[in-house]
Amino acid sequence: MITSKKHLTRVLASAALIGVALTSSTACDNGISQNVAAEKTTEQRAGKAETRLRKKRPAAEPAPTMIPRGSETGEPAELGAVAPEYAKPTRRPLAVIVENHPDARPQTGLDRADVVYEAPAEYGIPRFMAIFVNQDAPILGPVRSARPYYVAWASEYDPVFIHAGGSPKAMRWIKQLDVTDVDAIYDSIGGFERTSDRIAPHNLYADTREVRRAIAATRDLQGDGTWGGLRFGSQFTVGPKEGREVSVAYDAGYDVRYTYDERAGLYLREMEGKPHLDRESKEQLNASVVIVQTVGMWQVEGDKYGRLEAAVQAKNRALILQDGRLIEGYWEKDKRDSPTLYTTQDGQPITLKPGRVWIQIAPAKGTKVEHR
Repeated sequence: MITSKKHLTRVLASAALIGVALTSSTACDNGISQNVAAEKTTEQRAGKAETRLRKKRPAAEPAPTMIPRGSETGEPAELGAVAPEYAKPTRRPLAVIVENHPDARPQTGLDRADVVYEAPAEYGIPRFMAIFVNQDAPILGPVRSARPYYVAWASEYDPVFIHAGGSPKAMRWIKQLDVTDVDAIYDSIGGFERTSDRIAPHNLYADTREVRRAIAATRDLQGDGTWGGLRFGSQFTVGPKEGREVSVAYDAGYDVRYTYDERAGLYLREMEGKPHLDRESKEQLNASVVIVQTVGMWQVEGDKYGRLEAAVQAKNRALILQDGRLIEGYWEKDKRDSPTLYTTQDGQPITLKPGRVWIQIAPAKGTKVEHR
């Protein structure tokens, strides 16, 4: 379904399409409750977790520093000169759900995204949300269905949210948060194709260029969107500790690792012990910034699909790795659709190095995070 900021318009249905407490060392949908009581329980748990965090805040680390590096042009001046496209998006973002089931690997097009989130979905099988601002992906996918926590994170960017169906709660949140969306299953819109080399539902792909053109032909997409809570600048925050590698091991047996390549100034991504490559380019996926974001997550009680719930409206710990250094800080999101703010332990805003950002969601329980 397609919805706008002012009007919710359903384009004609198409039946053709089917769709990380953290510690520095160790420790550590379809997610829906089918009734109101479960949703209230979710909010109560998130509130209690935030209260405990505020009472047990650890002593501050040595203060991170601001080092002028990078671009010499652009705004805003108070963050150090930064290329204009990292000051404010020059066009409206697209936020696309991409699956990471073993049958969907390797994926295509994540190497072109500006921001990528990864979080577990049912039974611990991870799923991505790729946000495209400065580039497009001629082939992107496989595209899969929405979960409510992804809707909340997507809303920060004021994007067009692209998905192939979704859990009942995700579909409600799309309406409640007034998120402009395209449902690749039910909306008659161009830019999507099912391939014959994989079986459904692991074979739905999008061309973001065509999707943009198709949307523009059916609705007003004026507006540039935002970078959400991400704050870029050439004088970016540099942590007091080494941050050359971080690994995240999930309780379902899935694990990822990011290793800093000093020559390239990028973190190279591995998945289950192997380089994570793009299917088309054969290039290893990488990022200028890696954020490991601890989030309370749990399985919805009684849900027959094993769906997960996430405390998106909360405050918890975060690791930010950039330029080979580590910042131990916090993330905070006041409302479901408010920006996620990243701060140092003493509450100072964190400025990011311009470039691709990977946000690795680490469930607070059952996840092992290690860094060096």
